[in-house]
Amino acid sequence: MKSNIENKNIFINKVFNQVFDKYDLMNDIMSFGTHRLWKKQLMNWLAPSINKKLIDVACGTGDIVKLYTKYTNNKCQINAIDPNSKMIKIGEKKIVGLK
Repeated sequence: MKSNIENKNIFINKVFNQVFDKYDLMNDIMSFGTHRLWKKQLMNWLAPSINKKLIDVACGTGDIVKLYTKYTNNKCQINAIDPNSKMIKIGEKKIVGLK
């Protein structure tokens, strides 16, 4: 049983390593752009403020981190977690220079 889970994890990581640079475009295409509206709605629900902390698990390329950072004028504490280091690197590039 453990080897099946390990094989699945290896397969999933391989897939995300192949698509990381097209992940945002894929989301746009598959959701017809609706995922952007969902993320803005999430920001309304979260009501970001400088007194709150955010943990974004499975953050992908950091869209939520970027929005949250903008909503708080870069005065927030966020922990972004994703098993794919290539996605994290894209997310880091998205938030560089946000103020």
